Amino acid sequence: MMQNVKTVFLDIDDTLWWFTENSKEAFAHVYNQHGLDRLCSYERFHKVYIEKNRELWEAYHHGKIGKAYLNSERFRYTLEHCGYQGDALELGNKLNAHYLNYLVTLPRVLPGAKELLEYLKAKGYDVNTLSNGFAHFQPRKLVSGGLDGYIHRNILSDDCGITKPLPGIFDYALATCGASRETTVMIGDDPDADIAGAHNAGWRTIYFNWKQQPVAPGAADATVTHLLEVERLL
Repeated sequence: MMQNVKTVFLDIDDTLWWFTENSKEAFAHVYNQHGLDRLCSYERFHKVYIEKNRELWEAYHHGKIGKAYLNSERFRYTLEHCGYQGDALELGNKLNAHYLNYLVTLPRVLPGAKELLEYLKAKGYDVNTLSNGFAHFQPRKLVSGGLDGYIHRNILSDDCGITKPLPGIFDYALATCGASRETTVMIGDDPDADIAGAHNAGWRTIYFNWKQQPVAPGAADATVTHLLEVERLL
């Protein structure tokens, strides 16, 4: 049991709102709507995109690229790599916009997400989100998932220009919410951005390790594989 916790921050994507599943649906929708089967198989197109997107997000997390480059490059690269002969940047931007606008309408949340938020709110915790996602989309995901009513504040990297795991965003979150690092805990699924980042900023951490990924030694104060396990800790 974690003592003296007053403020809880949760990541959004793949911690509360089920990005992995929602993204699969949105990606297939875009692939089909734009007739990309004429270019290559869905499996190939998706595989190239996923690998490039992961690489770009890792660079974005660490402040090496901006969101505009991330958004334009992931589909541009995929189209070009899969043999598209036209203007890959122009079509890539169209695909990206279509994908994001459809994605945020999808409702799937992680098992136990709503129940955990109800529990935390009933216990009197100040419940907030802390995300590297984009300001135009992250709150809409919570609305689509029916989770927005449980969240006090959404703290986003767009708000301060600093991304997790860099310490500045964690300091910004504390200042914005009037919280203290000694009474704050971070819950998230990303071992680097969420857990190592929060730990290095002096926060306590609960690692939601449903993807079974290793975390830096000592960075996680507790580990769970289902969100409802958090209730025994808080």
